[in-house]
Amino acid sequence: MRIAVLSDIHGNLPALEAVLADLGQVRAHLVVVNGDLVNRGPSSREVVECLLDLKSSRQGHALAPEGFWFTLGNHDDLVARWARRDPALAELYNDPLFEPTAWSVAQLPQAHLDWVGSLPFQVAIEEFPRRVFGLEQAEGIGERVLVRATHGSPRHYREGYDEHQTPGILTEISEDYPARLLVGSHTHRTYMYPLGEALVLNSGAVGAPFNGDVRAQYAVVEIGENHLQVDFRQIPYNLQAALQTYYDSGLMEEGGLGAEIYYQETRTARSLLMNFWAWSKGQNLPRDWDSWRMYQAAHPERFSSPK
Repeated sequence: MRIAVLSDIHGNLPALEAVLADLGQVRAHLVVVNGDLVNRGPSSREVVECLLDLKSSRQGHALAPEGFWFTLGNHDDLVARWARRDPALAELYNDPLFEPTAWSVAQLPQAHLDWVGSLPFQVAIEEFPRRVFGLEQAEGIGERVLVRATHGSPRHYREGYDEHQTPGILTEISEDYPARLLVGSHTHRTYMYPLGEALVLNSGAVGAPFNGDVRAQYAVVEIGENHLQVDFRQIPYNLQAALQTYYDSGLMEEGGLGAEIYYQETRTARSLLMNFWAWSKGQNLPRDWDSWRMYQAAHPERFSSPK
C-alpha cells in the first residue's frame, strides 16, 4: 500500500493546494494529515474548509480511495483550548508572540474549532487484517501495527523525531509503541532513522519547512511484504501569494511581532520563533520589537533569502 503523510500546513493554503495537486500523481491508498492544520499562517479557515471537503467528497476519494485521516497537532489543540479560554494558557493570553493565535481563533467558526480540537492523537494501521484507526489514546489497537502516525511521538505531540533524539529514546518509543513504521512530524524537517526491523520517519512540513527549502514538503511511503520505500517530496508553490496573504488577510496588522516572525519563517524556511525565544531569555531581554531587531542584527544569516 502507498500512504501519503502531510503535516504542519499551518494555514498556508497555496502550499496545501500545490501538495494536493501533486497527490493526483502519487496514487496513494490513503492520506494521513498529521497535525498542525491551523495557526501561524493567514488561511486557517480556508485550509480547514478544503480538508473537510476532501474528507467527505468524491474528490478526496479520487486522491486516496481509503480516505483522508487526521491527527491532533499542538497548534490544533492550542486554538481549540484558546477558544474556550483554558485557564492553563493564562500566561499566554497577553504574550505578544501569541497575538496570531488570538487572530486565528477569531477567524475560525465554532464548528471548525470543535473539529480540530477533537482530532485523534494518533492514526494506526493494523497489518492483518488491514484496518485504520483514529484513536484518542495510544494503547489497545492490536499487536500487528503496520503504521503508527502521531504529530510528535506517541508519548507527546511536541516530541518530534529528528537528529536531536538519541537512538536510546527512539528505541524506547519503538518498544513501548511497536510498529513497522513510526511516523511523526512537528519539527518541520524531514528525517529518517532505521531501528532494527522498524523505521522512524518525519514527514517534514507543508506550510513552513525549517530546512532552508521553501517548497512544500511531505512524504510518501510504499509498504510491501518485503520492502518499505520512502519518497520525500518537495513541491514548488506560489510563495509570494502565501506571503501577500499575511497582509491581505489582516494578520500582519493585527498579529504584531508574532505575525512578523511567522512571516519570516515562511519566507526563509528557517526556525526563528524558538531561536528568538531562547536568545532573548539568554540575554535577559523581553520578547518585544526592540529585542527582535537586536536578534536580527546578531544573526543576519538567518534572514538571507534561500537559494
